Amino acid sequence: MTAIDTFFNARFIGSFQSHEELPADSGDEIAFCGRSNSGKSSVINALTKNKKLAKTSKTPGRTQSINLFCLKDEEEKRLIDLPGYGYAKVSKSKRKEWGLIIDEYLNLRESLRGLIIIMDIRHPLKDSDQMLISWCQKTQTPFLILLNKSDKLSKNQTRSELMKVKKRVDGTSVYHEILTFSSKDLVGLNDLSKCLEKFLLI
Repeated sequence: MTAIDTFFNARFIGSFQSHEELPADSGDEIAFCGRSNSGKSSVINALTKNKKLAKTSKTPGRTQSINLFCLKDEEEKRLIDLPGYGYAKVSKSKRKEWGLIIDEYLNLRESLRGLIIIMDIRHPLKDSDQMLISWCQKTQTPFLILLNKSDKLSKNQTRSELMKVKKRVDGTSVYHEILTFSSKDLVGLNDLSKCLEKFLLI
């Protein structure tokens, strides 16, 4: 089985409004997070080879709760889709609610093994992204920065943006990786899968 095959045929377990509603806090989980326009759901669908697994929409902010998926026949290995953050077209109260859901999950869920921080490669390292990186460093949580939508840039532009992000992040003491990715062209899919396997100890 290749690294990519590991995540094919993942199953949707359920959608939960808070960490308290989640299944038992055991096993290993990787959480996907990012701004609402980062293409988070498309990344999960590309990884699992299932275009209908995570809900996608032309309108950012579709993910409004914690969506949980498990690997085929392996419920102790899970993928977590957290609500998108930073979406301006929802009320302040709704943004605060989503932020609380994310905060409680990150700080109270003991089965979390790593964080995938998805960014639009054209607009990386917004304040909210850097807050997550700082949290990972403080808690010594491994993380992967996934620079998504690389198909929107030329190869030279992609390389340039990657180097800029590496220069700003590589002094971080906790284990981390930085990859470019395209949900459309599947560029970087194998590298993403290998990183997730490390986090999940597969």
